[in-house]
Amino acid sequence: MNKILLINRLNPDDVSEERHRIFFMIGDMKNPDTENKLIDVLHNSNLIEAQDLVLKYNGIELYITIKDIPTIVKLLCDNGFSIYGVYHPYNPEG
Repeated sequence: MNKILLINRLNPDDVSEERHRIFFMIGDMKNPDTENKLIDVLHNSNLIEAQDLVLKYNGIELYITIKDIPTIVKLLCDNGFSIYGVYHPYNPEG
């Protein structure tokens, strides 16, 4: 069985304030401690609001600007999280 994921291209030159749902694939998400630490780190960073975070079984989805991606990646790496991918999922509705 093929597992297909449609994604939008990320434009690193996009410095607009338009926000998008960006997915970060994080290792060890099955561990409740990882989830709890992830939520704490993101909330304490003051980079995102609580309503802009959605936990997934294999990572997190954040409603952020494209230009904020490197800041989030650095924050997660500095706090010991393993990042396996960052992408903008395709949504035909918008």
